[in-house]
Amino acid sequence: MSVSIAVRGALQKRYLERAVDALSGVRWPQVRGAMLFGVVACAFTSLININPLLQFLRTLPADLLLLGYAIDYQIKALVLLTAVVIADRAVDEGARPRLCYIAATLAGCAVGVFLSGIFSWAWRALVLPDQWPAWRPWLQGAGSLYYFAIWGLTHWLLLGGPAVFFYADRRAARKTQARLDAAELDRIRRSKQALESRLQAMQARVEPQFLFNTLAQVERLYEIDPKLAERVLDDLIAYLRAAMPLMRSTSSTVTQEIALARAYLDIARIRLGNRLAFTIVVPEDLGEVRMPPMMLLPLIDHAITYGLEQSAGSGSICIATDAANGRLRLKIDDSGAGLLPEAGIHGIANIRERLRAIYGADARLDLRQLAAGAPKP
Repeated sequence: MSVSIAVRGALQKRYLERAVDALSGVRWPQVRGAMLFGVVACAFTSLININPLLQFLRTLPADLLLLGYAIDYQIKALVLLTAVVIADRAVDEGARPRLCYIAATLAGCAVGVFLSGIFSWAWRALVLPDQWPAWRPWLQGAGSLYYFAIWGLTHWLLLGGPAVFFYADRRAARKTQARLDAAELDRIRRSKQALESRLQAMQARVEPQFLFNTLAQVERLYEIDPKLAERVLDDLIAYLRAAMPLMRSTSSTVTQEIALARAYLDIARIRLGNRLAFTIVVPEDLGEVRMPPMMLLPLIDHAITYGLEQSAGSGSICIATDAANGRLRLKIDDSGAGLLPEAGIHGIANIRERLRAIYGADARLDLRQLAAGAPKP
């Protein structure tokens, strides 16, 4: 017997602690909503009972009578809010929602009517004058307690019950929507991670080709002019120190990409001498526009490898950027032998695949043959 009493006391203490914890989480919007519901319920009840109310107003002060009604309904509404908040906590901890809200409705309405009944009795006895209509003798004395209790509980259940279940339905809908939103955000995050991994894998296929071509050019230059090859290699090392932090990034800017392109062209011009000339035109307002990294370098590398180096004389490369209709356009023109897509250029396919993965149909890479025979990416 002592063991069962101790267990029961521990359970009661735990339930009481949970109820207090739930009530400590009540926020002002919830209190404001309950008070507004009390005002609406009071107004609605007054309208459907307008004739008895007018009879009462003939013998009782209107301000005191209506104030008492308003306080009465606020007590009921706040007690019902208390029961609903405790039911919310129970539902969040895994209890059956329907059972919890039915219990909250019954308990909240019963306790609310009981407490408001005490207030109403005190208000009628201590504040309102004893001037109830003579045709309502049962509103005075002990009979009034039964009348107000039964009438109050009946009509408050009719008002509070639908309100509680409407609130419970909307709360469940909001929780479901929140779970769906969280799942969608998680899906987007995972998709972004997968896309970034895919882009880095495609980018990794571009970078070795660019680096191997450059190193091969340095190796060939050692056979012709070792001192110039050492200078180019030093410049290449300095370039790589600046470029490597950006090579694994999934985003860059026009300014950063142009700076890398300029550094690479400076290296190429040392090797090719007077055979290479280049110009770069970038408006200042486009410098901070975001773009994928390592897009220009493979194109410039191919323009030199398949264009200028295959032509007998000198050549030029022009890099220009502009914006139209909310889109950034980068142009690379060279006067070399031409960049032929059928030549098996894997870097071009990688760039197109990266653009398609990032922007879909909103970006493209075009190769066009100029009148003189050079391509126009």
